[in-house]
Amino acid sequence: MSGSLLIRGGQVVSSTGITFADVRIRSGVVAEVGSDLKPDGEEVIDAHGLHVLPGVIDAHTHQWEPGFMSPPDFQDVTASAAAGGITTIIDHPLTRPEVLDAQVFRDKVELGERTALVDFALYAGVNPGRLDAMDELWAAGAAGFKFFTCDSGSALEPFLNPRDRRDLLHRIRALDAIALVHAEDQGILDQARTRFEAEGRDDLEALFEWRSPAAERAAVSAVLEMALETGARTYFAHISLPEAAAEIASAQAGGAAVYAETCPHYLTLTQAELLADNAWSTSAPPVRDHAHRDRLRRQLTNEISVVGSDHCSAPGGDRSAFSSVHGLPGIETMLPLLLDLVNQGVLKLERLVALICEHPARLFGLAPRKGFLRPGADGDATLVDTGRATVLDKRQMVGSAGWTPFQGRRLHGRVMRTIIRGTTVAVDGKPVAAPGFGRFVRRTGSPVDLHRMVAHG
Repeated sequence: MSGSLLIRGGQVVSSTGITFADVRIRSGVVAEVGSDLKPDGEEVIDAHGLHVLPGVIDAHTHQWEPGFMSPPDFQDVTASAAAGGITTIIDHPLTRPEVLDAQVFRDKVELGERTALVDFALYAGVNPGRLDAMDELWAAGAAGFKFFTCDSGSALEPFLNPRDRRDLLHRIRALDAIALVHAEDQGILDQARTRFEAEGRDDLEALFEWRSPAAERAAVSAVLEMALETGARTYFAHISLPEAAAEIASAQAGGAAVYAETCPHYLTLTQAELLADNAWSTSAPPVRDHAHRDRLRRQLTNEISVVGSDHCSAPGGDRSAFSSVHGLPGIETMLPLLLDLVNQGVLKLERLVALICEHPARLFGLAPRKGFLRPGADGDATLVDTGRATVLDKRQMVGSAGWTPFQGRRLHGRVMRTIIRGTTVAVDGKPVAAPGFGRFVRRTGSPVDLHRMVAHG
């Protein structure tokens, strides 16, 4: 039976607990979860000794295509996703052309359904003065609207004027949608860049000082204040600062629909390590120091809502603080890095499922189809061995980036099998699905607010 299988003997994980259970999938949909289920003609997968997670969602990817960094289709990044245990990606709108109108959105959906190995949803972009395009994009199934408070390096123009930001967030509220913000203050960035360029500095340390904590703090506070004023759902992407995450979490605890996302590189890398090795593993915002990293780890238990990879297959080796593309290939390594944090006692498996399965599904309108292993949901599952090691090696990775900032790391935790709609798409880090297997996941309804769920998730 196509898309039908029985996963037997594993430990099924949800945000509320871990239970020994079998999972039966029929025709791509979860049919039942229970004990001692008997085979009924479907493929049987022995999951003894493994944990069975709902299919993992990477809520923050950049494919940079068609025609920019990656090959001109979805194949590269979704092959990496499958290898890394990711069953659904949500891709940001910074492709060329940028996703700023419904026709480009539909073209990108069509491209994805021809070339993706895993399922995908899409964000749309929005520019000042062009809010009229949002209605049709939302109707087309966009999962949210991305905006910048600083230069994006693309056709997504920054929202620098408070009036423009307020108009946008009022529109988000009227649509019952969700805004995603890249929060760095352009004025602070410009002042620092002018100073460093006058000094003739273009080094790695200048990059870290340029994209400063002050720039992130100022933008987060300004957007958060306006989100509270308008009541718009607002999602702060790639938060690197514990104090920013705490500010967002405090507002959320007071009932506001605001959420903080962080990324594996902020949880596992430090500036000191990168400077010592002269490793140009750069992102915007950049990674911070040891103390910031450790506090962010502690915040995973109650102040961070989602972890996303912020995957970007930018080429390694560029040596320019101000002209290089800042981004890390991370989709293939996200889950192994997080499993290693589980083994370190930083977070529990149940909380991990909340951060990378349940919360992104609820926030971006993909639930109940995605993010859960229960009858009626898509038959997506990620099977992991928490006791087995993974050694990260760029030569063994599927993606075309050709490098990883985590080269040589030995991690405790391994992705064993990736299943989408009852079909295995990767085994032990090797994709086995064909391009075009992935399907567009249309947002169903509006986001589900988490402010009463996250603290207990």
